[in-house]
Amino acid sequence: MAYKYYPITGIKDGWGPNGQVPARRDIDEWTQSADPKDKIQVILYLLALKRFQGISPEKRDSYFQIAGIHGYPYTSWDEPFATVGEVRKKGYCVHANSLFPPWHRPYILLYEQRLYEIMVNEIIPEHPQYQTEYLDAARTWRLPYWDWAKNPQVPKFARWKRLEITIGGNPPTTIDNPLYQFKMPNNKKMGAYGVGILKYPDGDEFIDYGECYATSRCPDEKERKSNNPAWKEGVVHDDRVDKFLTTYDSITGFPYGSAAELVYRLLTYPMDFRSFATVARDQTMASGTASTTKVTNDINLEFIHNNVHYWVGGDGGHMSQIPVATFDPTFWLHHCNIDRLYALWQALNPGKWFETDIQGEFDQKIVGMGDVVTNQTPLRPFHKDEQGTVWTPDDARDWYQLGYTYPELKTGKETIAQILEMVNDAYGVDRKQALKMAETATELPKGMEIIDKEYGEEAEKNGVKSNDYALSIKYSKFALGGYPFNIEVFLRPEGEKDNKFRTEDFVTNVFNFSQPSEQDGKEVCSNCKEGQERDVQVTAYIPVTSYLIKMFKQQQLSDLEPTTVESVLARMYWRITDLNGKTVPEDKWRDTMNLDVAVSKTEMSYSPDPTAKPVFDPPEVIPSLGTGATSRPPLPAGVIANNISVSKITKLEDAVPTNGSIVFKSPTMKLETPSRETTTGIALLNWDPSRNADANDVENYDILLGLVIKTKRKVVQYNYKPANGGYGATKEFTPNPWFSSSPQLRVDIEGDQFVVFVDGNRVQAVQRPIKKSVTHVRYYASPMTAEPVMARDIVATTYKDRSSVP
Repeated sequence: MAYKYYPITGIKDGWGPNGQVPARRDIDEWTQSADPKDKIQVILYLLALKRFQGISPEKRDSYFQIAGIHGYPYTSWDEPFATVGEVRKKGYCVHANSLFPPWHRPYILLYEQRLYEIMVNEIIPEHPQYQTEYLDAARTWRLPYWDWAKNPQVPKFARWKRLEITIGGNPPTTIDNPLYQFKMPNNKKMGAYGVGILKYPDGDEFIDYGECYATSRCPDEKERKSNNPAWKEGVVHDDRVDKFLTTYDSITGFPYGSAAELVYRLLTYPMDFRSFATVARDQTMASGTASTTKVTNDINLEFIHNNVHYWVGGDGGHMSQIPVATFDPTFWLHHCNIDRLYALWQALNPGKWFETDIQGEFDQKIVGMGDVVTNQTPLRPFHKDEQGTVWTPDDARDWYQLGYTYPELKTGKETIAQILEMVNDAYGVDRKQALKMAETATELPKGMEIIDKEYGEEAEKNGVKSNDYALSIKYSKFALGGYPFNIEVFLRPEGEKDNKFRTEDFVTNVFNFSQPSEQDGKEVCSNCKEGQERDVQVTAYIPVTSYLIKMFKQQQLSDLEPTTVESVLARMYWRITDLNGKTVPEDKWRDTMNLDVAVSKTEMSYSPDPTAKPVFDPPEVIPSLGTGATSRPPLPAGVIANNISVSKITKLEDAVPTNGSIVFKSPTMKLETPSRETTTGIALLNWDPSRNADANDVENYDILLGLVIKTKRKVVQYNYKPANGGYGATKEFTPNPWFSSSPQLRVDIEGDQFVVFVDGNRVQAVQRPIKKSVTHVRYYASPMTAEPVMARDIVATTYKDRSSVP
């Protein structure tokens, strides 16, 4: 008899006459509803989940085996013809690549479908008198989600160890709550079915998940010991989870945690699908549709997801470890919300998808596939039919066709403006705070201002503009051999010099949700193996403006101006902690972590229009802060340092007149000769505000001097162009010697000419036909997908008097 694969189709019942599908609902809203049908659904859900968890782990369709798809016990699922050798080397986890959201969609659908099957085929038939009523309720049931951004505490129904329920006219009965924790059937240890240990990076200590009969959340160090009965029976400290969720908060008067602002920026920042989907980044960021600034590509769905895993699991709890996370019932509530955010982003960006992922240095591939990830890559081990047709990302793109939706997307015809209104209201913490301060404060701090005129296409007057600051943290995913770790950031109090790592000094954290590619000498995750071999780089983006505003309100910060904020954030420090919460000595990670902590600044404009996105320029990295900080000594009068970012026109803080000078410094320079010509350009511009033209269009600027570095030919071309006019004749020169590895490009402005210096050497005098001051600088690369030969973020120091240039 031919093998029948498990067909993941989604729930086909409960659809409306015009194709409407039921919504997955917020678990707290749904479980507290007074609607009789909702009450029936809640009881059916709990009983089905309890029955599901009680199925023997030997069975393919059991809770244990479906949870095991994600990691332990590292065996094949629904792939009966795999050989023993193939099974030993298989792992289905998809993290740190573009398949992260699409792969988890059929996974959650499988879980939802199994619960529904148990409801209608097992639970409801046990109550024949109520069958019609119960079936009517079950058909419109869909899996609930936990919106941890808006409700940063463990859901009410997951907090109780036991529940009293009533069904079918029977007396109330008390059951073990299947949302509280998963317990192995027949009290067998997880190790009996292949779940094992996870070692700490140094190999001296370990956590033995095989000894567990049940799952744990936020255990302490003693409770994690394998010989502790509490570890075996599972410990659940939801109060500690709540503390994690709220300690890492936005520090505002609004009842949301920091995850809310992260979600807000995820849904409102412009980015392509790959940037949205995953923490993984190649070094070039060469995607043609990616944001033009790497900083805004540092926020992504997977990073937010990773932190929630840590906040729920804590140090060593099941949720914080990839191989065992799925055994905790909160995993499914969490990932249902991840799928919801994925759907909301899709609705806000209907034309954005991917066909072939970037073949970059750190590209990932799914288990058993080739080097290229596409929209047709098989999402193993998920099948669409009994014949074994495997799901693909394209198959999982439209959630509506899979039989479910979410409350914000009930009809599938919601406008972008309607969705943005919900996003602004539910998650725009910094927006609400800024608008509230503008409305109620007698005087705003410097760095914030009320907008009294029209600005931007999506905004309106009476809004507020604020300096906005954020951390970008980049690191190697497999720096500690694939074991999870935390990057914790602190801020020393003013006047202190020692790093004390006190709770009250904590600013934020990034959790690296990873697993080793090998366990006990066996390869268990080829996706992880590929990532480890390629040294996958991941990135995270964390807004800190709310933290700074809290300091302002506590009179620890005078304003939000860059010089003030720089002096405060210069006291930042950080550490790495392992999955036991212990500090990892720096010599254990210094050479492998590739840690890069940077601080960026932009101006964020918020409109009172509830349907408008925030308006902002690409953030600029502050070079004096972070791991690559370069000290910036006080500058004399008439000398100003300006941060210049690629793909942007930057207004200089002070215009550079005749007899002045401008010096560009970059920490890096690509010296190798490329296979094809690329262009890096620096243009000195003049802006005439009386023109009333578009300041974002370079055509409306006088190009006083355009310098174009041609790396293959090793020449610098130059020309000029009046606003809305034609270019002058292009000429070129060859610096000898060529630029250094940390170059300095200087341009002196004399009466009739510019004089160009490279690394202190005078190389060329250039005619100056347009005799105006330099007000702006444009820094760019061509083609648009190319990286500049200098760093993406450089410093331009302006001098009113060129004789003061050192």
